[in-house]
Amino acid sequence: MLKWNKIYFDNGLRHQCFDVEPLSLEQFDRSVAVIRDLFPQEFILRCKRIVASGCGDSFLAAISVKGAFERYLPEVAYEAPTGIETGRYLPFEDQEPDTLVVGISVSGGPARVKEILERGNKHGCATAALTDNPESPAAKTAKYFYYCNSPKGDNVAGLRTYYVSTVAMMILAAHFAGVRQGKDYLSELRGQIEAYRDAFFAKKKEMDNIVFDVANRWREKKFFEVVGDGPLYWAGRFISAKVVETSGDVCSVIDSENYMHVNGIMYPGENIGEMDLVCSYDENASRIVKTIDAQIEGHRDVLVFSDKTPKELGVQGECLYCPMPVPQKEWAFLLPLYAYIPASILAGYRSRTIGEPFFRGGVNIGAMTLGN
Repeated sequence: MLKWNKIYFDNGLRHQCFDVEPLSLEQFDRSVAVIRDLFPQEFILRCKRIVASGCGDSFLAAISVKGAFERYLPEVAYEAPTGIETGRYLPFEDQEPDTLVVGISVSGGPARVKEILERGNKHGCATAALTDNPESPAAKTAKYFYYCNSPKGDNVAGLRTYYVSTVAMMILAAHFAGVRQGKDYLSELRGQIEAYRDAFFAKKKEMDNIVFDVANRWREKKFFEVVGDGPLYWAGRFISAKVVETSGDVCSVIDSENYMHVNGIMYPGENIGEMDLVCSYDENASRIVKTIDAQIEGHRDVLVFSDKTPKELGVQGECLYCPMPVPQKEWAFLLPLYAYIPASILAGYRSRTIGEPFFRGGVNIGAMTLGN
């Protein structure tokens, strides 16, 4: 196979992926500095329900951190419906003063996020805008302004902003738990994120080289798919969005069970590039291994992202492999912070190897709920 020089296929999404390494703890500290004095203690102590949502990647940030709220606030009902569900359909009592509604949008501009916050205000909820723009409609609508205060950088395709939103929500969960229980969960959380970051980015050169080679190998592919379970399903949703946004390719996402029910019958398999996200200690690891074997039997090219090799996982067939370090098992809820990165780098390379500009050369702003 023709080998191309990687330097000629560098791209902005790849840079954002690697920028998450220095961004990680700086953003953590910035968010902590904001949240410590943001909410009244009496509200944190009585809070019974948290509803978080947004549009696009912001919705994915809200749903991907569900594990953090299960870890820190099991006694508080945490919900992350889609933006349209939250703004138009989600049931609220006439007045819910013990509920927090969080509208997530780094830009603060989508009208749907403003609508979510307005609905929370209408029902007497505490409302918070998680945004980087104090002059945005979201910030001006919410009762509380959860300022991202993120360092300046390239945010085209939204990878850095996704990390910013995700870590900020995990911090909110740990902070509320700390206030309610009189403990310092934030210091412990920071240490675990640092350990996970160091282990993950220790493999960055290897990951980068592998996904570039795969992008080269997959130049003639017509369709792509991401398979993941649990929190990795939501990482897959984010990866799918990056593939579409950067190269314009069709990219589905599905969990391992529904793959066997539905997507396994898609053909011809030779046209499909499969990306499987696997955490070796996940309760469903054995099931996704069976799914990978089925993909291989269906003549699909399969790339496994995992902390263990396919053979170590028990995969019987031959497939491609890219290391994806994971946090310690008891800190598995941190997976959403970095698990999307290797395949996102692949998405950036894909756009360059086929000569397709990000967002196909433009964005259909008129179809998005930006502005009022």
